[in-house]
Amino acid sequence: MKNIFIIFILFFTPLFKSQSVIIDIEESGFGKPSGYYQKDLNNLLDPFQGTYIFSNGNTSFKIVLKKMIKQYFASHYEDMIIGEYQYIENGLEKANTLSNLDIVYSDQYLKHHISGNSILWSNSRLWKCPQCNPNEKRLAVRLNDNISGRRADFLMRRTAINGQEVLQVKIYNISSNVINVDDSSTLNEPPFALPKGEFTMIKQ
Repeated sequence: MKNIFIIFILFFTPLFKSQSVIIDIEESGFGKPSGYYQKDLNNLLDPFQGTYIFSNGNTSFKIVLKKMIKQYFASHYEDMIIGEYQYIENGLEKANTLSNLDIVYSDQYLKHHISGNSILWSNSRLWKCPQCNPNEKRLAVRLNDNISGRRADFLMRRTAINGQEVLQVKIYNISSNVINVDDSSTLNEPPFALPKGEFTMIKQ
């Protein structure tokens, strides 16, 4: 009986230890044991939740973001923002994934069209922000275009304009088309179909 107890301790102690390792969302998981938890200890993700709309005439881009707690991703757990969108161009709806927002996938990061949790400081070279406060935190996530299948980086800054809460956003670094010279059908891959560049979205 004593031997069984010792075997139990030797087998399960590393498992319990790995599951008890909690790091801040801004800390790298490099070198951490499998099963660690990258937690939003300072609630940096919370303020980004909500519904935001960019509109220009009869073209609009609507996103809905929400925070998810302790989601499994690549052998560990993370708090993250997930989201979905609706895109209307010249009065015609080109994409609408909003109905997927409350679906719980086995891999939330890969399945939702907006997902991520990378915190950007005001001096980040990814998106310079001379007008940001020195300790201001912004957010970088992944945006997946369900029309073309291409991905882009989606950077967000919370601020206010004339008392109205807004997101200043930057959509860039769009993934390249996969071209096979032996397959002529890949020469006409669809372009990224969602808005790109820098623009402002108003919180609803």
